[in-house]
Amino acid sequence: MREHAQAVVIGGGVIGCSILYHLTKLGWSDVVLLERDELTSGST
Repeated sequence: MREHAQAVVIGGGVIGCSILYHLTKLGWSDVVLLERDELTSGST
């Protein structure tokens, strides 16, 4: 696992994935998404 990142998003639900998506659209490339299970598990 990486030791440094520009941003770390905790939680891969709808909001976490949306934040990560928008950060990458803004040009951020050094971002990490942490999720304990499957992405969007339990989300609508």
